Amino acid sequence: MNSYDISVKQTRKNIFTFHTNKLFSHPLQISLSIFPDGRESNFIGTMKNQDAEFEIPKLTKRPYFLIDDGSNSFIIAERTLLIDGLINFRDIGGYITKDGKSTKWGMMYRGDQIHNAEDSGIKYLQQLSIKTIIDYRSNDEVNKYPNRVINENIVTYNMDPSAHTAEVAAQFASSKDHEDVNLIDNIIKQKNNGELKSNQETVLKEYRNFVKSKKSQEVYGRMLKIARNPNNVAIIQHCRGGKDRTGYGIMLLLGILGVPKDIIIKDYMLTKTNRTERNEAKMNRYRKITDDQQVLEHLYALIDTKEEFIEESINTIENEYGNFISYAKKELKLNDRDISDLQQLYLTK
Repeated sequence: MNSYDISVKQTRKNIFTFHTNKLFSHPLQISLSIFPDGRESNFIGTMKNQDAEFEIPKLTKRPYFLIDDGSNSFIIAERTLLIDGLINFRDIGGYITKDGKSTKWGMMYRGDQIHNAEDSGIKYLQQLSIKTIIDYRSNDEVNKYPNRVINENIVTYNMDPSAHTAEVAAQFASSKDHEDVNLIDNIIKQKNNGELKSNQETVLKEYRNFVKSKKSQEVYGRMLKIARNPNNVAIIQHCRGGKDRTGYGIMLLLGILGVPKDIIIKDYMLTKTNRTERNEAKMNRYRKITDDQQVLEHLYALIDTKEEFIEESINTIENEYGNFISYAKKELKLNDRDISDLQQLYLTK
């Protein structure tokens, strides 16, 4: 058994539900730690069936759980964190690489913009030991939606990869009150001029731009240089919704660490689950502005999360460079030491 075989979610305040699809011959021993490496853990209960629920009433810090199946032990934690105001804030720990190592918990987070965090959400973020924020939003986005301050000592890097489609860039540049109208007007104008491309192709082009654009290469190369420094962790990478720009950055890191393609895609697709309610609310706003079905379908493609989007980036890298590490060396200007530092920092021994 390993960390893929069992999951944990906080279903209610301080109530944690564990689930596994795998049959096991011995009861699982579950211990609680407030440290990502599982040290100083305390036994909280035994899991005898495929589902178990435990209450942890006096929880003051993020929990990590040490699972012992009788033959080996490993750490699991919540993948998506319940942070008030944020809908897509996740930890990339617990992913097993091709050579059997595992990404460490509590080192790299990915999320949506911290501007939306409520006071209680900021309080939660303050106990994650964040040292660095990598913000992929444009200057227009940052000015309109400045991040709330988690800690004055956190260093923020504003790095816009400039890979947006034209209509999304126009939305970013408009005022808060006119974002949706401006976006829809731009799409209608393209339609009337016969310039509106396939909604699917529009997004796929953006994901190819992530790989091939010089500006994008500079930004993500810099991100990886920042990420390799142990003095900078824990790190939050985020954009606006935590899907495209952040999804690509996390894909690069996981690929360099040796996480298999199918797992990288699964991580990316968690955004679809996390943003379901948000996307429906957004589409309801759009329907109040236009009833043009072609425009609405185009709009949904811009906010939807599909496997083929991130696959477009992965396939472009593999087809043109062979693998992630070759791409990182050639286009992102990483060297062997950078690659080694990333793997040593983010992977278990």
